[in-house]
Amino acid sequence: MQVSASQLATITGLFPNSALKKDLSSQQVAFSQQLNQAQVTVKAGDTLSQIAADHNLTTEQLVKVNQIANPDLIYPGQVINLSPGQAGTPVQANQSPANPTVPSLSSQAEEEARAWIAAHESSGSYTAKNGKYYGKYQLDLAYLKGDLSPANQEKTANNYVHNRYGSWVKAKEHWLSHNWY
Repeated sequence: MQVSASQLATITGLFPNSALKKDLSSQQVAFSQQLNQAQVTVKAGDTLSQIAADHNLTTEQLVKVNQIANPDLIYPGQVINLSPGQAGTPVQANQSPANPTVPSLSSQAEEEARAWIAAHESSGSYTAKNGKYYGKYQLDLAYLKGDLSPANQEKTANNYVHNRYGSWVKAKEHWLSHNWY
């Protein structure tokens, strides 16, 4: 039998000192801890190989489970799934809102240039603010048109770079010579 959060609150509210409340609460905590162990949120300085080693996995297993195109490129805030799925549900790459679908670029050089710019603009944070500039790529708020979602930031940044520079590699070259892109 599954008990929803609202049902649990009702049950435990009716019997505030009961063993049922304590039992359900401990089961809820255990389940929450189990879910948290199935995923890791990347912190600055983390590497995929270190995350794999910490959880007795191989880098190749994490690449496959998370459908990672470049194992040398992970971002702070990205959620890494440690197992193929939970409760029989397959894990989709980029499932978390903090980890939106990032369109694949045509080459590793493009991927690396995009990651480099994000790291230098915001340390990879989708919520970084600097005056009228916002997000992972420090885009002008006007370009985002009120939609600050990570998915829109990715889409808008790709459009901006394509229209202005033609590629992320050329945008990075501009950044290196002017300290902005």
